[in-house]
Amino acid sequence: MTDETSPATLQLKDVPAGFAGRALGMRSGDTVVAVNGRGFRGDLAALQTVLSGSGGEMALTVQRGGSEVTVLTDTLHLGRWEAVPALADDASRRRIDPAFLRNWEVMRAVDGSYDLFPHRLPATAMLLPQLWLMQMRLWLPCAMLVAAVTAGMIVHPALALVVHAAAGVHLRSMHAMYLRLDRRARGLSFQTVLAVRTEAQAHAAYRALQPEDQYIFAPAAKRHEAVNA
Repeated sequence: MTDETSPATLQLKDVPAGFAGRALGMRSGDTVVAVNGRGFRGDLAALQTVLSGSGGEMALTVQRGGSEVTVLTDTLHLGRWEAVPALADDASRRRIDPAFLRNWEVMRAVDGSYDLFPHRLPATAMLLPQLWLMQMRLWLPCAMLVAAVTAGMIVHPALALVVHAAAGVHLRSMHAMYLRLDRRARGLSFQTVLAVRTEAQAHAAYRALQPEDQYIFAPAAKRHEAVNA
């Protein structure tokens, strides 16, 4: 609750099933502190105005516990909102252009190991799907694609090119499903979503939230050093 003289912001009261916030890892208690890097004060209508002026997608920063988390969203249908007193603004904030960010999904196992991947497939992955599948350790889809391209090459080189191109288009819509299925088989489950520019920044942002967690594909020596640190 707020009074008429207190600066107000928005907080998620609940994130029921069916709301877009579920897929973005939004949680009850997430409090809006900034939009596109600038401190936010206002109601849902004010937030909608910012979203409309952001080209259909905005970088929404919320306070979660003692940390801040940023996600990209094209909707405010994230959960049930309520007005709450605004938190102290951070004068060091800088504007964020959402066009340069990507949402990175983090999956985590009970032992603290984690992996992350972008919701938006890189353009290079569409051009070189086999290489991307190998980088992501998706060995079965990679083997199937190599076999399909090889079979196409036997019939006609042009068919191999068609299969290769079709695989890139297919990955554009299905890559997240393949990754989730593979990581669940490794014992990981959905943890959160973070909006940053690069994979390195995604790792840094997640480790700021969970400093004891370790990347599942980190070299064994580095994992051992981190455990004993």
